[in-house]
Amino acid sequence: MKTGRTQALFGTPTRLRDVARQAVKGRHCSVFGCTTLLSTYNTSDTCWLHTVPSTRHPLAHD
Repeated sequence: MKTGRTQALFGTPTRLRDVARQAVKGRHCSVFGCTTLLSTYNTSDTCWLHTVPSTRHPLAHD
């Protein structure tokens, strides 16, 4: 990768760990009849509508 003046990295990730974090492009929600196309950043098998909500408080720290 190449860096510019702002130390921003350009180009494809060189570490396999960074590449493996993204899901496959073009996946659909696994619920029958749902045609939602999932983002590559969504590692879940379902869209936001069909995902069970989390009961963790949004300001809670791990």
